[in-house]
Amino acid sequence: MRAERIVAVVLLVLLVLLPAAWMVGYAGFYSVGLLGLLRTGLTARWWWQACLGSLLWPSLLLSLTTAVLTTVLCLVTGMLLCVAADHWRVERGVGLLLTLGAALPVSAVAFVVLQMCSRGGLLARGLVALWPGFQQSDFPVLVNDGWSVGIVLAGCVTGVPLTGLFLLSVWRAAGIGRYVELAERLGAGAWRARIDVGVPMLWRRARLLAFLLFVWNFSAWEAPLLLGRQSPRLMSVLIQQSSGQYSLQDRPLSFVFATVYFAVLAGLLLWLPRAATGATSERKSADAGGAA
Repeated sequence: MRAERIVAVVLLVLLVLLPAAWMVGYAGFYSVGLLGLLRTGLTARWWWQACLGSLLWPSLLLSLTTAVLTTVLCLVTGMLLCVAADHWRVERGVGLLLTLGAALPVSAVAFVVLQMCSRGGLLARGLVALWPGFQQSDFPVLVNDGWSVGIVLAGCVTGVPLTGLFLLSVWRAAGIGRYVELAERLGAGAWRARIDVGVPMLWRRARLLAFLLFVWNFSAWEAPLLLGRQSPRLMSVLIQQSSGQYSLQDRPLSFVFATVYFAVLAGLLLWLPRAATGATSERKSADAGGAA
């Protein structure tokens, strides 16, 4: 057992900690002028330029908002699919469809959303053909828009299948259907039993999934690259495009953005699980006090 622990710790250090420390250290030292082609010696001018400029904070706020909204929509839709599949006894069919949906590449989904939802896309042309007097310019802006509708839509198309598959497996593995049946026998309606009993039990088991979905959506860049605007851009696209794609002079700024991105994500990784654990402990204490 001791040897297994040593091997696990060594693998953790070699495969996770050292690469992470190297990348974060390189980004941090580059952003203060101590490394890289543009090193000038210790300086904070790149940080001042990033923090006082018009790129960092709007992009960070847009990334957080888009990730939260996409995560909430994926969870709500996945839970509704799970509840409906159990009600109509079609778990296998729904699971098969979700599996096919989960196999779709993100870039392909983003391209299809672009072709479908742009003002020159299939939906707009279809409305022009079916609705007299409707012009393509009347179609709402859903891609490359200020509200990131296209990004959220693509995120839901890729996230809902994975969320639904996970929740279906949890529903079966935890035997939630038996509690729902018990609620029905006690007089609750079919849908009410699933919403009032099944959904809370799913949520207690899906909080880690919600956090992972948030990290996934916060880090996404393929759909934002195709469907987002040039200003503001999501953090992932901002970092990728400012890392030397257009101008070498932007590279120190890109490492500032990357360092801030890592700090925000690491803070969430450390805080959210502890917050969830604390909420669970408080709820158990309250339940125990109520029982006493």
